[in-house]
This record gives sequence, structure tokens and C-alpha cells, in this order.
Amino acid sequence: MEIVSKTHIGNIREENEDFIWVSCESKPHYMLVADGMGGAVAGEIASKIAAFSVRQYIEELSLKKLAAADLSAAVYYANEQVVKETEYNEKLKGMGTTITLAYVDGCGISVAQVGDSCAYLFSSGKLNKITKDHTYVQKLIDNGVIEESQAEDNPYKNIITRVVGMNDLKVDTFDITWAEGDLLFLCSDGLTTYLPDDELAELFNSGSPIRDTADKMLSLALERGGRDNISFIIALNADLKEDMQC
Repeated sequence: MEIVSKTHIGNIREENEDFIWVSCESKPHYMLVADGMGGAVAGEIASKIAAFSVRQYIEELSLKKLAAADLSAAVYYANEQVVKETEYNEKLKGMGTTITLAYVDGCGISVAQVGDSCAYLFSSGKLNKITKDHTYVQKLIDNGVIEESQAEDNPYKNIITRVVGMNDLKVDTFDITWAEGDLLFLCSDGLTTYLPDDELAELFNSGSPIRDTADKMLSLALERGGRDNISFIIALNADLKEDMQC
């Protein structure tokens, strides 16, 4: 497996509240994207706490293989840590973060997700979204109030209904399979705001090395505004001499 990851502060923000993590030193192999939110530097703190809490939880499991339930438990543990921090420090009240966590084992992928950071699978020339956004606009779409094509112009598109850092959190999990040549793609909304799914599919279909594709994605998002932090991970299911290249 070959992995390329990028995170960028963007053109407007003063802090990078996104945090990405790729564990490739030893099994189990997993990766995550977290997009923090909150006043001052609270978003940056929330995403880092969540990411490192996930890492701590998984390392303490001391397992070579993980199940979707393990990923979900790791996110719940991260949620506890973020909530504790807000209770300890009044200045951090209201902070939270999205998290999209993926574990890869052979032909299987498990994903745990909270918020509107996304996971996609690119397979046989088609890009399919694995996760479902936890946003107010997505609820409107699900209830038939608006069409999906109207989501981008909706004034409430930035309202997130689930974040790590809230009480009574629910974590979504997904199990899928992938084949050699397929791509797993995780990203924050700082990228998908500027690159819709059909354009992402075109970039993946170009046949370029994933490092070149990653450079192109970041360049396009910045050229088109880059008003948010931009973070993403591309994982290629490739037959490499080494188990994982990062």
C-alpha cells in the first residue's frame, strides 16, 4: 500500500485546525483526518487531542488486527478526552472536531466517522462516498426538504450535527472491501468545498501517480479560494515490496 497525505493552513485561516495521522510503522495500519472547530486555538487543540487519544487507545489494545467496533471505541474514548478538557478549561468550552478513522487489513477496510470529514473509495473508475455527513443540510436532504444539488448554496451548510466533544455522541461505522489498484480517500471539507465529487473522480481517473494527484488537488483548492484548512489522505492498494509506503 502506498499513502500520500497533505495538510495545509489555506489562504485565510491563521491556524491549521485540521490534524491528520497515518500509522505505518507497524500493524495495525490506520489513518485519520480530524477537522477541529471552536474559538481561538480551540479547534486545533480538539483535533490534536482526538487524534492522539485514538492513537493511545489503539496502541493500548496491542492488537495486530482491528474491527469496526475497535475503531468506534477509539473514537468514543477520544470524545471522552475532548469533553474532559472542556470541563477542565473554561476557555475551551464549545470546542469539537470531526474525525474520520480508517483501518486497512488486506482486502478489508473499516471506517469510523463523526462529522463532515469524508471517506471515499475509488474503484473501477468510479468514486463512491463511504461516509455520510452529519450536517443539518444532510438531514434536509434525507427528509426530502431540499435536493442534493441545492446543498452547496444552502445558508445552513456549515452546521454540523455531530462532533467529537459533545455528550451522547453516536459514531457511524462502515465495512467495505477493496481490490488492487483501488484508492481509499479521506478528506476534510476544506477540500470538497472546492473540488466536487465528479472532479475528484476525474483526477483519480487521470492515471497520474498519487503524489502528483495530491499536489494537483491542493493546488486547485488553494487557487479557488482556500478559505479553510485543507487536509486529505490518499491510500493506493498496490502490490509493493514493502507492506506500506508513506
